[in-house]
Amino acid sequence: MTNKMRDILCSIIVIAFGAAMIYYVKDVRRVIRSDVGSAFVPTLIGWCIVITGGCKLLYSLFTGLKEESRKIVFDQDMLGGIGTVVLMVLYMLAFQPVGFVVASAAYLFLQMLLFSEKSNRKILLFAAVAVLLPLAVDALFVFVIKMPLPVGVFGFEG
Repeated sequence: MTNKMRDILCSIIVIAFGAAMIYYVKDVRRVIRSDVGSAFVPTLIGWCIVITGGCKLLYSLFTGLKEESRKIVFDQDMLGGIGTVVLMVLYMLAFQPVGFVVASAAYLFLQMLLFSEKSNRKILLFAAVAVLLPLAVDALFVFVIKMPLPVGVFGFEG
């Protein structure tokens, strides 16, 4: 696969991911009646992803540069990128049913495992960060901002 083909394929995948994010976030229920609900930021991010992917796709399709004939080596970086996309899709699908805290903790833990090397894996540290960070963010949203995130099976009630 050439670099140009890779850029086109990656752009299409990014656009599809952003579109899926926009589609699934529309089902996030509004807890507080206001102009800006819980789905505002994820929708905004989804549109930014779609626009960025679209710009990269147009650039890749219409650049006058000669296509490189060099083959791309499928290395650890590519595997990490694919793993990240898979984890993000799973996180997006799990977010509403299991709630913010559980989905975020699982995502963060698996993402840290994916990006760490076996020699420097600190499982207890990863687990602590993966649990404490979503709990702190959820507490911030529930008690300070007064806009609860999806509760799921184990979450706070604000």
